Amino acid sequence: DVFGANAQAAVEWAVEAPANDPLMIIPGLAAITKNLAFGATVSTTYEHPFAHARRFSTLDHMTNGRVGWNIVTSYLSSAARNFGLEEMLKHADRYERAEEFMDVVYKLWEGSWADDAVVADKTRRVYAQGGRVKPIDHAGERYRVAGPHLSAPSPQRTPLLIQAGWSGRGREFAAKHAELIFIAKSNPHEIRQGLEEIWTMAEARGRARDDVQSLTVLRIVTAKTEIEAQRKYDELQSNYHLEAQLVSYAGDTGIDLSRYADSDALSTHTEGLTSYMMRPDGSGRPLTAGDIKKRFANVTRGTDLILVGTAQQVADSIEEHARISGTSGYMLNPLTSPGTLEDFVELVVPELQKRGLYRTSPQSGSLRSRLRADGSSRLPESAYGASYRFPASN
Repeated sequence: DVFGANAQAAVEWAVEAPANDPLMIIPGLAAITKNLAFGATVSTTYEHPFAHARRFSTLDHMTNGRVGWNIVTSYLSSAARNFGLEEMLKHADRYERAEEFMDVVYKLWEGSWADDAVVADKTRRVYAQGGRVKPIDHAGERYRVAGPHLSAPSPQRTPLLIQAGWSGRGREFAAKHAELIFIAKSNPHEIRQGLEEIWTMAEARGRARDDVQSLTVLRIVTAKTEIEAQRKYDELQSNYHLEAQLVSYAGDTGIDLSRYADSDALSTHTEGLTSYMMRPDGSGRPLTAGDIKKRFANVTRGTDLILVGTAQQVADSIEEHARISGTSGYMLNPLTSPGTLEDFVELVVPELQKRGLYRTSPQSGSLRSRLRADGSSRLPESAYGASYRFPASN
């Protein structure tokens, strides 16, 4: 509701509205699939760690370990008001809250139940060893949680940890906690620089580079011929509307461009995504309103990777982008639905498989086990969260 100081345009263009609860959808999808894994975004700013830990343990049980948590701290002023706050918490305060949130859920997931707590002995009529389940007795600045955790250990215990913050503080958080980084950038050199910084900080914490992988947002328009791909792209452009994009931009940044003249430099006094307001040249100077309107004048956005062409051309671009950026993989963001996913599967995937860039058989097992070289479903010993584990029995 930032653009125009109301939610009218957001509702008219369906910009992130309606938005249903993804956690309610996952069990249904998990029940009818065998290999598909799921990542859901949940904010540490508005959830409570005790209830959150139980929900994700339940999902981890229901999916047999096929679930990940995308950790965000939130940035919408409208969300703050919906959760009883007068205004959005400051950027630094949101991350401090997130750090304590993580401590609490680690204690619940990793430290409340011992690995050998559950015996499920029908003969002795014993489900779990009472002495191997303990309260966490967390008493911090923001949370007081006694415990114990209400769920028995799930296949992963801690869900796969995904994180999307790209600010300096966000990168620190990723280096400490993240196993998979979500990147909404297009420039491969910028992505490489950011990942190298995160990997260096992670290694300083005793983590391996391979413990922190990444997904870059990818959008494609493809067809069997260049002419057909261009036709699809032109059709997409004909259904594109700048105002809808500016509504999205306003929500991301807290900047209402309807109040700016094109020549006005954007204010950097915001708790939104400040990286979307700065010039990409590293000068530290903000963009103007006109710069933003020019950037979003068509589907080709400056912060997203959009590839248009035949399957061979798209595969060439993906291969080159991955080589330079160092990204572990890509998250396909459909521009048209149905359409984009089908085109990717039928046209691009076979081309990537020919080059050895896409697996030829589906992965199984827990989500974490698919990303780890050792195939483990548990956090590695070097992970910060592993420090909260229940001591092994003697």
